[in-house]
Amino acid sequence: MDFNSFIKNRRPEWVRLRQALDRVDKSGMESLSPEEAEELFALYRQVSSDLNLVQTRAGNPALLEFLEGLVARAWANMAAPKMTNPIKALWTVLRHRYPATVRSEWRLVALATAMFLAGAFFGFAATMVDSETAKVFLPPSHTGQSPSERVKELEEMEKKGKTRIDGAGEHAVFSTFLFTHNIKVTGLAFALGLTFGLGTAVVLFYNGASLGSLAALYLKDGVFLFFVAWIGPHGSIELPCILLGAGAGLMMSRAQYRRDLGPVWRQLRALRGKMVHMFLGTACLLVVAGIVEGGFSQVNEPTIPYPLKVAVAAALFCALLLYLFKIPVRKDPVEGSRDL
Repeated sequence: MDFNSFIKNRRPEWVRLRQALDRVDKSGMESLSPEEAEELFALYRQVSSDLNLVQTRAGNPALLEFLEGLVARAWANMAAPKMTNPIKALWTVLRHRYPATVRSEWRLVALATAMFLAGAFFGFAATMVDSETAKVFLPPSHTGQSPSERVKELEEMEKKGKTRIDGAGEHAVFSTFLFTHNIKVTGLAFALGLTFGLGTAVVLFYNGASLGSLAALYLKDGVFLFFVAWIGPHGSIELPCILLGAGAGLMMSRAQYRRDLGPVWRQLRALRGKMVHMFLGTACLLVVAGIVEGGFSQVNEPTIPYPLKVAVAAALFCALLLYLFKIPVRKDPVEGSRDL
């Protein structure tokens, strides 16, 4: 065997495999695109074949040692991958997999949005016709006092340097309460997807009707700008989270209706990666919404002008849309969630 010719012909593949492994050692297997991952596997097989050839023909111990080390490195990364840094894994989900999952299931998110808007229009129209209808959708805390009286009271408190929540500690507690409440609603919309989507539809319609009814009360009382400035900053994140959670629930509903991919449990199992991505991404967004709602949303005029709060709400909503639907993301060849 002419080892010099063999080395000359095969060296480019060895170098490419070593470079790919260097990248994997530095950034993990998830840093590779689907095409790069396929190339890595192909190179591993080629170099393994080269190693087998060298092992059967004595004469070059140095080459044998080099190829054995290269193949061992490749096997260690592909067959027994290293544990991924949790922070790095979460970043990968938030930066790539969560928005990619939302985009792949945009039709279900759109369906959830339609259900919510149907409820909002119904609640708004019913309350515009008869304000007493609001008592069906809203708790007594929102119907026992007129919106204009409520706004006047809050603005007077703001002028005196007081708010409903004073101090950083109380803001933190309130933010935690709001986060817990928001994630309960989102979780309910998700979990009830297993009722063939009926429970999810009810949750969406009712919450939409509540919001529409509340909007109608503030509009009829001439303080709609306050309503938008109050709901907008956190609602620009919180409401999409509810819709995203509902969209994930409708993914389970779809699995219940479909029969072409086997039993329901098998289809749900195939969705587990997407479910993890949707849960983690939406939960992180709900944390942001809770912080905004517990702080910025509670500050009123004259401290912060309402048009400024509305502008902030619009900016947050646009940023969320860009994140979910526009920024480039890396697509994974595997549906599951190997690094979580």
